[in-house]
Amino acid sequence: MRKRSGIFIVFSIITNLLTAQQSTNSGGGTATGSGGVVTFTTGQSAFTVADGTGGSSSAGVQQVYIVTQSGVAAIADVVAVKVFPNPTSHLLSIETADMQVLRYQLTDALGKKVREGKIKGGKTNLDMAAVAPGKYELILFKQNRKIQSFSILKNSL
Repeated sequence: MRKRSGIFIVFSIITNLLTAQQSTNSGGGTATGSGGVVTFTTGQSAFTVADGTGGSSSAGVQQVYIVTQSGVAAIADVVAVKVFPNPTSHLLSIETADMQVLRYQLTDALGKKVREGKIKGGKTNLDMAAVAPGKYELILFKQNRKIQSFSILKNSL
């Protein structure tokens, strides 16, 4: 009995000396549902703390990312366009049922204009044989308004 109480006392002392993960929280809350209750925090989990005369610094790994949508206007002109094959090594086909004249612009990864031209209703083939292998953006315009863009991969022949 004496041995058990000794183990209990040692265990109690050790658990009181141990600390859990510290955190510097910028927010949090409690979510309640039919499955139970969850308490959460947001912010950076602090694993190490460095104290000095000017204050303290906490270093950790968890960062909160907030993604918001701003300044995006709805696209009024929706045009059904097929661009294939992608990736391509020679011909890139642009197919549309829109009978109005569309313009295209092909730019490289740096945004430099590589090609431009017109797409008339139906199917237009773009010869990519002379274009260097890499990633390009195909931008479609309708009456000088950007309506769609596609990432195009050009393979070597």
